[in-house]
Amino acid sequence: MSSNANSWRKTIWAVLLLALLGCLVVTTSAGAQDEASAAAQTASAPPDASEQALLAPLELNGASSYRTRAQEMVAGLVAAGETDLDALIDVIVSDHREVLDHIVINIATQRIYECNVDGEILHEDKISSGMRGYDTPPGVYHVVNKAPKAYSQKYEAWMLHWMGLTSDGGYGMHGLEGSSYERRLGSVASHGCVRLSREYAKDLFARVNVGLPVYIVDDPEMNLRAFEPLSRQAAIAMVLEVLSPTDPWEIYY
Repeated sequence: MSSNANSWRKTIWAVLLLALLGCLVVTTSAGAQDEASAAAQTASAPPDASEQALLAPLELNGASSYRTRAQEMVAGLVAAGETDLDALIDVIVSDHREVLDHIVINIATQRIYECNVDGEILHEDKISSGMRGYDTPPGVYHVVNKAPKAYSQKYEAWMLHWMGLTSDGGYGMHGLEGSSYERRLGSVASHGCVRLSREYAKDLFARVNVGLPVYIVDDPEMNLRAFEPLSRQAAIAMVLEVLSPTDPWEIYY
């Protein structure tokens, strides 16, 4: 009996040992699979917000619509405790949509567009960008300096109402002395800078601050919306859509 008992004990221990080894193998395999899965997820995971901002194409067609932004403003005020309907409407009506937010220069159309925060056109005018061999490079710029009058030693010419786009003075927006160059506005003609009419250069110079974003693109298909003032009735509708999305007008009457 003692011999049989020892034999059974050995058998049980062997079974337990095999089971333990099997668990270890399964656990190790599962761990490896988990690591591989995690690595795959990491490799295919979408970029974070900062990376997306760098990878995203330049949006100039008012991608952030005013309706969405206005309703977000109203929702934020309501969440903060504002309940007065007229006050909410006034916030939207008085929003600074007529203020210059950025400039878009389209080489393809030889036009400059002054745009508001929603990418809507406040004003447009003709330009002359760089001719062949002196092409104006597309990109994201900012006005880095201003001068009522700047002199180009390279081309021995005075540039009126200079608004520099690069710190080395290589590119900028400006007018020129004399009026003959203005006949070519609307077509390429410069040595790389963006030429404006004398009248428009003077007007823009007075309104542009250092730091203003300037987007230079080459896009014949670009279609920016024109600015349209917001009526009070439209502002009321926007507010009511936030306060009572199912039946907005029931809260007003």
